[in-house]
Amino acid sequence: MSDLQTSIDQRTYSDNIPHPRTPQAQNFFKEDPNLDYLLQRYLPASMHEWARQQLSWLGAQVGGPIDERAAYTDREGKPRLRKYNRLGEDISEIITNEGYKETVAEVYGAGIVSYLYQDIPELGRKAPYSYSFFMGYLVSQSEPGFYCPVTLSMSAAYLIDRYGSEEQKEQYLTGLTSRDRTRLYEGATWLTERQGGSDVGANLTVAEPVADRPGVYRLTGEKFFASNAGAFVATVLARIDEEKPGTKGLGLFLVPWIKPDNERNHIQVRRLKDKLGVNAVPSAEILLNGAEGYLIGEPENGFKYMAEALNLSRICNAIASIGIMRRAFYEARYYAEQRRAFGKPIDQYPMVKEMLVSLLLDTEVSTGAVFDMIAVYDRLQSNSANKEDNALARLLIPLLKYRTGEEAVESTHTAIEIHGGNGYIEEYVTPRLLRDAQVLTVWEGTSNILALDILRVMQKENSHEVFCRLLRERIAGWKHVFSQPYAELIRTELAILEDNIAYLMQQTHDYLTYKLKTLADHMVDLYTLSCIVSEAEDQVTGEGNARKYILAKLYAEKYFQSQEKRGIQADSLLDVQFFTQLMEYQSVSVEEWTQQSAIVPTR
Repeated sequence: MSDLQTSIDQRTYSDNIPHPRTPQAQNFFKEDPNLDYLLQRYLPASMHEWARQQLSWLGAQVGGPIDERAAYTDREGKPRLRKYNRLGEDISEIITNEGYKETVAEVYGAGIVSYLYQDIPELGRKAPYSYSFFMGYLVSQSEPGFYCPVTLSMSAAYLIDRYGSEEQKEQYLTGLTSRDRTRLYEGATWLTERQGGSDVGANLTVAEPVADRPGVYRLTGEKFFASNAGAFVATVLARIDEEKPGTKGLGLFLVPWIKPDNERNHIQVRRLKDKLGVNAVPSAEILLNGAEGYLIGEPENGFKYMAEALNLSRICNAIASIGIMRRAFYEARYYAEQRRAFGKPIDQYPMVKEMLVSLLLDTEVSTGAVFDMIAVYDRLQSNSANKEDNALARLLIPLLKYRTGEEAVESTHTAIEIHGGNGYIEEYVTPRLLRDAQVLTVWEGTSNILALDILRVMQKENSHEVFCRLLRERIAGWKHVFSQPYAELIRTELAILEDNIAYLMQQTHDYLTYKLKTLADHMVDLYTLSCIVSEAEDQVTGEGNARKYILAKLYAEKYFQSQEKRGIQADSLLDVQFFTQLMEYQSVSVEEWTQQSAIVPTR
């Protein structure tokens, strides 16, 4: 061995590449003070201590063994299809690696689905959805691909619990909500067909009733993008009435991999998809060859039921996005602290500080907005919602899914750039984060589909009016002097938003739809700003900590300020000035923040 190699091995030669953190030293819950803040803000006080203990355990798992397994699954342990047995029979068996199975056991065992339906033993109560989503946020920092099957299991359980027969609940809901891996039934949702894609009304899979067996049908057709292929329970849309075009003729069916008589159902996996990322989830082309399916609910309401489950999946998509964003920030910050260039750590240079604070800003602000939206969803699920919450949820969910998906891709790109060439190497997590993030703009609806859904709920339920009332009520409740300039800014912007909506509703359909995403951006900018200012007021009132007002000002500057002279002159460089307080979650006193000459930019 050369002397140079010996020096490298002994770390005595140019030891300037940050060493990997040991898995035992990583706990993604403890490293994230904002998550503890949101836990206190959105969970019942009676759950706080228990939730901290559980999320701390999970944070250590996702920072350690689950992360190691995720890296192995991505590069060497992808799911594989065993198509035939030794007799040449089509068995279409999906095989996953042992590490992936351990992750299944740990995450489902921690109650990510079951505690939505079963009492937590230590507390004697079920968990709100926000708790499950806190878990999903942590899991997605290491394995967003695995969070897809969790999402589909949640969706299947939701549909069966809400609309299934008592027999279906007894037969399948217990398995879908089990914490015991040996009794667990994972779920799947199979919608997409090759001729339609997002146009679900073009689906050709047909369902024919079985004589003398009420509610039992034979399903025949192809599902072209079937996630979590091989799951024990799939919820499937099929055409139950060929006289009704589009989505009106679709019924919803429960299709088990193994029928109650213990015979394998007539389901074939043609092939697994070779994907860019999220390699943990087996995505496949599925053939239903007269597969036995059981009607869920009323036959004419199949698409309506599935749309409800889609809302749940879209929230999970947003959770995966902010989880990836958090991991991208976590890795970029560590690397920038440790890497030296031109005589000092690179996080001491203003341009790198700006990039790191930009990562933090998008992550922390969007995470708060997502959980604020989830609070509305939780009210709906607990039957404590008012009449406007449903319209509000149906607007906010696609808005946040759209925004966070775009931000996840941008954040992972930025994290790679901070790493430089090392960030592009597959031995680092950053390439996987970028590959995994890219699907989040596609899953559960592209930006165009989301924009059309937003328009639909505006036209049918006047959700934009509910939205504007919500923001006006919210800003009217702000009491702190630091919040008032933002209240005035939002009032001004709401007037512009309402004027634009009134104008667009009078235009041609082509012009209206062309401008939908611009309108959606304005709405999500306003909502997200209102969320971070609400958090800032809460924190400064309760703790005397004005730190989140820095984020509010940076967010307002980014999305609402017209930059005179391209922002080159007279910039206060807040991100550089308060870099340490932002990165380290240090308290910023009221006195420190009062010294800022302009609390919020004007338009």
